[in-house]
Amino acid sequence: MLFIMPAVLILISSMMQEFAWGSLAKDPSVQVLFVDNDHDSLGMQIKNGFKGSESFEVIDNLDHKPLTANSAKNAVRKGDYLIAIVVPKGATSTMRANVRLTVAKTLAGFGIGNPMVLNGIVFRDSVNVTIYFDPTVKKAFKNAVISSVRENYYRIQTAWVFKNFNQEIALQMPMYKPPKENFKEILRFSEEFPSYREVELIPNSTQHNVPAWTIFAMFFIVIPLTQSLIQEREGGSLYRLLTMPVSYMTLVMGKVGVYLVVCLVQTAAMLLAGIMILPLFGLPMLMLGDDIAALFLMTLVVSMAAVGYGLMIGTIAKTHQQAAAFGSISVIILAAMGGLWVPIYLMPASMRAISMLSPLNWAITGYYSIFLRGGNLWLIAPQILKLFTFFLFSVTITAIYHKFKSPLNN
Repeated sequence: MLFIMPAVLILISSMMQEFAWGSLAKDPSVQVLFVDNDHDSLGMQIKNGFKGSESFEVIDNLDHKPLTANSAKNAVRKGDYLIAIVVPKGATSTMRANVRLTVAKTLAGFGIGNPMVLNGIVFRDSVNVTIYFDPTVKKAFKNAVISSVRENYYRIQTAWVFKNFNQEIALQMPMYKPPKENFKEILRFSEEFPSYREVELIPNSTQHNVPAWTIFAMFFIVIPLTQSLIQEREGGSLYRLLTMPVSYMTLVMGKVGVYLVVCLVQTAAMLLAGIMILPLFGLPMLMLGDDIAALFLMTLVVSMAAVGYGLMIGTIAKTHQQAAAFGSISVIILAAMGGLWVPIYLMPASMRAISMLSPLNWAITGYYSIFLRGGNLWLIAPQILKLFTFFLFSVTITAIYHKFKSPLNN
């Protein structure tokens, strides 16, 4: 039960979550219906901007027929597609007229041109690019699409303004030679991952489920451990143990040592399952990270926290039923809180704050740092300190309870 069943649980959970996990881990390609009623420079450049992005797949015809505003709108309304973009007719001419007027009025301020004539000319209405969204689209994704369209539009507008300035100055000043280079972006953004690896690993179902269910199995040691403690009390063997010339906590630490070995062997079996068994079923192989010492120390303190928790429950509980019910349900609650079932970054903000109180969250965070970030002992030091403190807390409660209430609890 302690070794085979958790391995089967890891296999089943990974297979069930592989498709959904892959869609979260990989960059999705969203199909965008694109209707270009402009048939000029602006519409073509906006379309090319979407085509140049790996996140979007541009579709401009359905059933071998060119898209129209109505057909695109109906396709989104029926739920066949999430997004449709419609560039209006005359968008390029409107934008060019506004750009030319902007440049002319700006140069008129320097005495180039007739400001009296220009003041009587008004700007045309702004270009209105319509974006249809399916109601199921989340607000964050909707904002990302709108920001992408705006960024592309502003880039085109800036390039046109730069070009018109050069043309107008060249007309007014024959000696002026415009630069041969086109407008280039001055500010660029680069994305880097603060990892110890040269290539950032993408989390997958294996890298979540193996450590998650290993931690869950380790903390479920509370069931056999509490049963052993209560059986010793009820069977009378604790009387004979207490006749030995050692303290009660010495006897308890002997039990801790045995169950620590069980947890370590249990973890080794789960890791081997992630490395050797899961790939046989078409699942990603578990990558252990670069620092084996950090992995061993992390496993050791998680095992200590799990055994300490079992000691505390087994000492306080009076009956097998109390220990089994409270122990199992509390571990399930701590697992759900800690992000073992649902990853923390998929939780709402309030739940993420609560999850920080679960020792199982500290454990999964430490394993993530080792497996995904190439972490070393320094990186997982906060989690190790928290788990070791939890172990000391549990053992202290056990000792205090023994001191003030007889362990021969009848």
